[in-house]
Amino acid sequence: MAKILIGTHEGSIYEEGDGYTGALSLGFGPDGKRKRLKRKGRTKAEVKNKLREAVEELDRGVKTDRNYFVRDAVEDWLTAFARSGKSPKTQEVYRSLADHQLIPFIGRTRLKELTADDVEKWLNGRAEHLTSSSLSIVHSILKRSIRRAERHDRIGRNVAELVDTPDGKPARKSRSLSLQQARALLEEAGKPGHRFGAYVVLAILSGLRTEELRTLRWSDVDLDRATVYVLRADRHKGETKTTLSRRGLGIADMAVDALRAHRTRQAAEKLKAGEAYQDNGLVFCHEDGRPYTAQHVRHRFRKILKAAGLDPAEWCPRELRHTFVSIMSDHDVPIEKISILVGHSSTKITETVYRHQLRPEIRDGAEHMNDIFKSA
Repeated sequence: MAKILIGTHEGSIYEEGDGYTGALSLGFGPDGKRKRLKRKGRTKAEVKNKLREAVEELDRGVKTDRNYFVRDAVEDWLTAFARSGKSPKTQEVYRSLADHQLIPFIGRTRLKELTADDVEKWLNGRAEHLTSSSLSIVHSILKRSIRRAERHDRIGRNVAELVDTPDGKPARKSRSLSLQQARALLEEAGKPGHRFGAYVVLAILSGLRTEELRTLRWSDVDLDRATVYVLRADRHKGETKTTLSRRGLGIADMAVDALRAHRTRQAAEKLKAGEAYQDNGLVFCHEDGRPYTAQHVRHRFRKILKAAGLDPAEWCPRELRHTFVSIMSDHDVPIEKISILVGHSSTKITETVYRHQLRPEIRDGAEHMNDIFKSA
């Protein structure tokens, strides 16, 4: 048995089982019983380091709990995060990453025993499966979870802060349909058999964002004037992505025709559904009026892609917007006009363009699309 002194506390380290146990005397409690602090390890040096760390935590008021695991810290933080006012979609992303990329791998580790090496090994393992963006988020979840535990005196040091986030796998780059592919898709989408066709047509010919299309209402559409007003988006609090995203757009003749046919079809569906119809005034929705989710849009979009002879696995709805920009640019439309049409706010694209009002309506996009697809 070896006598030790850590700070003002006397103790000893002795062999026990396959390793060593260290015990420090912390004096006597209010009940008159001796208070002792014990730690176990494979070597005397390991035990002594654990005892030293425990004393430091005691001096800082850290309430060590051996049964407090990484998963507990993450769950506590997620609970607090849910009350932060962040959008439900953001909370859903964080919850999913925590449940699938963090907790299954290091969640069962006692928070007090988690090391920087553990964190580094975990991140490097996930780097093969996650993009850099997702990897950064999941690392942030761990850092913020431990930071909260530290703030509540459950841990004395945030080891996740000591590790740099590695690069993840490359993200899938968005692409745009060629003019020939866009023509084929427009032709297929315009057929009467596709209830979702008007969505695809308007997306290609206007460059609207998917979240703008999902919340578009008939009150925002003036078919007599061939104009669509973008006032909201399927985002937190229903706001558009930026103030410049609130805009009025002239739409091409093909889009007007598609919307007229879609409105007639929707009116028949509403009549058939009767009282079961959920009238939200949406342009694009289910047969009973329920709003589309992003998943619903992807599912219906893939059906039209397949019918048009395009691989559904290669394209996603947001790339219809990229297609609009690409076609505009290929036909010598100035980048300044394209920026206005799609509601960009980035100064990298247009440093001198500022748009704060809906009027006058921007008619350039409709005019160019009429010219481009007049023979489609």
